[in-house]
Amino acid sequence: MDSTGFVIGLSILFVVIGVGSSLVYYFARYYIKTDHDDKELLTKKPIEYGLAPKELSQIPPAATALTPASGAPTPRSVSSTATVATALKSTRESLWGRIAKLANAGELPIQIRDEVEEILYSSDLGPKTADALLNRVTDDLQKKERNSLEAVRTGLKAEMNDVFNLVIREELWQKLATASKPQVWMIVGVNGAGKTTTIGKLANLARAKKLKTTIIAGDTFRAAADSQLRVWAERAGAEIYGAENTKDPSAVCYAGLERAKANGSDLVLVDTAGRLHTQDHLMQELVKIKRVMSKVEPEAPHEVLIVLDANAGQNALIQAKQFHEAVGVTGAILTKMDGTAKGGMALGIAYELKIPIVYVGIGESLEDLRPFSAPEFVEAVI
Repeated sequence: MDSTGFVIGLSILFVVIGVGSSLVYYFARYYIKTDHDDKELLTKKPIEYGLAPKELSQIPPAATALTPASGAPTPRSVSSTATVATALKSTRESLWGRIAKLANAGELPIQIRDEVEEILYSSDLGPKTADALLNRVTDDLQKKERNSLEAVRTGLKAEMNDVFNLVIREELWQKLATASKPQVWMIVGVNGAGKTTTIGKLANLARAKKLKTTIIAGDTFRAAADSQLRVWAERAGAEIYGAENTKDPSAVCYAGLERAKANGSDLVLVDTAGRLHTQDHLMQELVKIKRVMSKVEPEAPHEVLIVLDANAGQNALIQAKQFHEAVGVTGAILTKMDGTAKGGMALGIAYELKIPIVYVGIGESLEDLRPFSAPEFVEAVI
């Protein structure tokens, strides 16, 4: 065999080995059970997953030693002029705007049920929610009120507020102020929903409240996740824990929570890898992360917050349902509300799943994560 043939053959061999290694990794990542005994995980030396507790005092704050990776997003920190009303403009046009177009000089046709039904069902509210609103308009209103545009508007607003009042809960920061420390918030959701950005914004809110925050980089699968999270942590003044020598997210979260307790953190934000709600083996990975963290802090995580892309519409309801069944979601954060016409899905989350909405994202700036207010939301869409 000549030298050229030898080189080509050797190159092919290396390619085959590389592809084979990748296949083995992905097979192990997705299909081989990783529910090894928690006791084995807990008895491993902390140094395997990061710095041992006695070494924590010798390192500088993580946020001061961060170098953003090339290509990582740089969050805008300037004050934003965005409001919930402007963010929900498209949703309002899609919902109330279409109903209002049915009216003539403030009067609706006597028989409006079919038209309103079509509008409600196509506004991503969810079928059960649409039914409840439709009944309020066509059954609860007196016959003489059914053709009054203003009466219909008032009825819809009342029903929507009632829906949100069913799942009203204590505000996150108010609860944190009186709770034991550290409080652990686990952030879950599908790929692309905006978990990394949301964590950065939550950390920024924590800084404004003078809370010491640690972010745990529990997404050990997506290559860019760690570098992106570090950029947000630096901008928000939070410490970050990420282990380079393990791909087991449970191990990273366990060691990261130990570190957060050792450095006196008030709040721990746990990032997790995005996963489809249909990937049962990866959903079970979240269950394991919860279980392992409870070994460090018995009641952790204190909050399980699901990040949902408002553009997903009714599909977000399906996602939330599956995550809720797996890990017990305590609140939802709706992102990308600005520019979507599907903001009505917030009603479905509250009515059909009984999950409270705690925050809404209305822009890209650090300040563009706003506490959810039911009256403000309803006024913006109706």
